[in-house]
Amino acid sequence: MRKKTWKRITSRWMILSLIALGVVLSGGIYAYSTTQTHNEENVIETSTIETGNIILSATGVGTLIPREEVSFGFKDGGEVSEVLASLGEQVEAGQVLARLESATLELKYKQAEASLAALSSSAEIASAKQAVLEAQESLATARDDLQFMIGPEMMVGEEQVASAQDALEAAQTTAQEDPSQANRQKLAEAEATLAEAESTLAYAYYNYSNAYILDTFTYPIRNDKGVTKRRELIAPTDAELLAARAAYELAQANLEDAQNYLDVLTGVKETDGVPPRSVTSITKAKLALDSAQADLEATKLVAPIRGTITSISLNVGDEVGTSTIVTISALNQPYTLDVYLDETDWDKAKVGFGVTVTFDLLPDETYAAKVTQVYPMLDDSSDASMVHIIVQLDEPIRVNLPAGATASADVVGGEALDVVLVPFTALREVDSGKYVVYLMKNGQPVEQEVEIGLQDLLYVEVKAGLGTGDLVLTDAAEVAQ
Repeated sequence: MRKKTWKRITSRWMILSLIALGVVLSGGIYAYSTTQTHNEENVIETSTIETGNIILSATGVGTLIPREEVSFGFKDGGEVSEVLASLGEQVEAGQVLARLESATLELKYKQAEASLAALSSSAEIASAKQAVLEAQESLATARDDLQFMIGPEMMVGEEQVASAQDALEAAQTTAQEDPSQANRQKLAEAEATLAEAESTLAYAYYNYSNAYILDTFTYPIRNDKGVTKRRELIAPTDAELLAARAAYELAQANLEDAQNYLDVLTGVKETDGVPPRSVTSITKAKLALDSAQADLEATKLVAPIRGTITSISLNVGDEVGTSTIVTISALNQPYTLDVYLDETDWDKAKVGFGVTVTFDLLPDETYAAKVTQVYPMLDDSSDASMVHIIVQLDEPIRVNLPAGATASADVVGGEALDVVLVPFTALREVDSGKYVVYLMKNGQPVEQEVEIGLQDLLYVEVKAGLGTGDLVLTDAAEVAQ
């Protein structure tokens, strides 16, 4: 059985040529056997139904494009001391392509490195230990001063309340994260401990107000002969108490910072495990080193991606700024193409549609591909509005091609293979989406409903209602008349 493939040609001039050819051949373009029945009134032309192929496609011009392309330059300006790459070279991400003169920055980096290292020296550790001892002495003095003002009982009571509050906060956090029976019990115990400490502190305050303050701060008032005239209470003022408490809290913080600093220097703790105030000198030294390192790294021109150098403008001795001087194109396989179709082929521009690609540099080979992106607007950068799509080959090819290589791309918008075909003119639409043809039976046309599928300019796929060998009226309009 004969099979014909009718392929839609999307170029307008090709369509006009096809119509002209049909006129010249007077019906001979049909892939069907036709017969003519004569009678006294008219001539009836019929076609015998056969199978064939319909392939709807659109042909466009494609250009090989990089998967990724980056243009860049130095982060800082300076004099080029080395050029380590050339045009067309394949480079790896992170590869150094060129360097600027960096003697001064290298010295700055070494100095910053030495300053940070000095903080871990034996002398610095000894100094940190001495600072801890001095902070401990200062704390003891500040505590004694405050204790003298408020009394030992009040001092102990306040410290117990502070400790109980810290324990309660820790228990609350634990119980929120894990509300188990054991953790809830610990929380209840912490609450009870704080309540007891607060009660003890209240009793201590009572004793302070009614006994300690009178016993400690009542002084004799004597006349000029040294005779005691009276006794007078001269208790610490609120300002003096606040100053003593502030000095005590400051001494506590200083001791904590000194101990943290020593622990970091000796490796007991990490810098991120202590308050920033405890390691200010270390932080500054690290920031200085990081800054020096960044300045030194900025003298290197580093490839951000793997690819081919497609442009470079760089020579030893050049004074450069931060403008673009290198372009790297990632021509990864499977290749990707920019493709443009005629705007009349918009219906063929669908993600996932198959494409057949032929490169001009490899004219004897074709490659399977797919549409991976469709731009939502027509491209009018040329003289005509075009459909812009991105096409990617299914598999790598055997040769490496340069960026910009041109290709022909045939996008398959639909295909029906080895199906029953009927001439488009044989169809008549009797209702919306409902079609009939006219079967010739005993010399007379008989209406037959059909289900249609894919269609091109001349033929229509018949899914149901006709079979091979059926004889249909070629022009349904004749019956309609």
